[in-house]
Amino acid sequence: MSEDERNAILDWTEAHKQNLTELARSLIALPSENKPPHGSERACQLFVADVMRDLGCRVDVFTPLEVPGLTAHPQYWPGREYTDRPNVVGVLPGLPSAPGGSARRKSLLFTGHADVVPAIGQGKHGWWDGAIDGGRLYGRGANDMKGGIAAYLTAARCVRELGLELHGDLLLETVVDEEFGGANGTLACRQRGYNADAAICPEPNNLLISASHRGGQQFRLHMSAAGAGMAFGEAVLPDPVTALGHAIVALDRYNDDRQPRLRRPGFQDSTFPLMPFAMRAGEMLPWGTGEAIPETAWVEFWIEIPPGVTQVELQSELKAAVAGAAGAAPALQRVAIRWEERTRFLAGSGISGDHPILAVLASNLKTATGREPSFGPAPFTCDGFIFNLHSPTPVVIFGPRGGNAHAPDEWVEIEDLIALAKTYALTIAGWLA
Repeated sequence: MSEDERNAILDWTEAHKQNLTELARSLIALPSENKPPHGSERACQLFVADVMRDLGCRVDVFTPLEVPGLTAHPQYWPGREYTDRPNVVGVLPGLPSAPGGSARRKSLLFTGHADVVPAIGQGKHGWWDGAIDGGRLYGRGANDMKGGIAAYLTAARCVRELGLELHGDLLLETVVDEEFGGANGTLACRQRGYNADAAICPEPNNLLISASHRGGQQFRLHMSAAGAGMAFGEAVLPDPVTALGHAIVALDRYNDDRQPRLRRPGFQDSTFPLMPFAMRAGEMLPWGTGEAIPETAWVEFWIEIPPGVTQVELQSELKAAVAGAAGAAPALQRVAIRWEERTRFLAGSGISGDHPILAVLASNLKTATGREPSFGPAPFTCDGFIFNLHSPTPVVIFGPRGGNAHAPDEWVEIEDLIALAKTYALTIAGWLA
């Protein structure tokens, strides 16, 4: 790529930054909430398909279950409904190879999820308005991750409108059902054959160039016993509430104890939380409590892991931590304990630190912004493991700064969306030259 081409990309994206912002606002304005087992991504996805067609892409619109063999794949997570929930893939084919040419052409894929978590609660800004305030774009999905999708669609438009020659295929995709431990949409694209030499995912990791990401899983831990009533004179009764309290303490101690073992390469400074989200026991009646020991109590929690921790390892350690507490907590001996998997196991994963896409992104980010690039693992789980562990396509995570993801007043830095579009466009032009 020549210096003139680099300058043309930077000038084009700067001149079209308002178009980028408006594209992100248009995506936000199309609610695409994921409410397992259902989702409402259709309108947003059909809009994206039209954008891709306008770019000149060959566009494939398909639901995950249209992909033969998907449900038989070991990573398919059952129980989701995919009616009117299409994936969208756009392909810009590279120029034909010269006659007699033998050089293998590289390909590049951009991936993002169109689904968002439900809009619950109320903040200063409306969920679907795409409000702009103080350099920030607000709305459900602004940060996670419609802003990033708008950035790579804009980058593709930049390269097309400048007429830059691409000698390898450019793939653009938006998938359904990534939230709540989904990833079936991502798996469907890989199984349909949409793979590349490298993929870029704009999950919002604060402009880090991330070769790896965390894993995790969500569980509900149940304690139950036969009804014991109000305890009129019995010396010892089964008590699921007290048992659950001991189990939570045991899990908290386990989480503290495991931290030194989790400081693996790339994650030496990381802490991996165990986060309770909800607890329930007993009933509240109009005049007060139920006035009896409840038969069940449960806690739902999320736990994170680094790459390399297996599903068997995680689940066996969790169960052993609770079972091991029973010796000092007789309340745990008097209840039945049941573990429920509330999400699939999401493995942590990564790519080699010397993969060339990392250096290309770093160089182009510096060209686009003048800032030195930063590297580090993405501080969250995502569908990257589907790429790295179950396809031939390695993925790097590189997305914007923002905040309040999954909460009211979700926002993304508009400045970062512009920086991403510039960096992505430079990367497309250079990688596929």
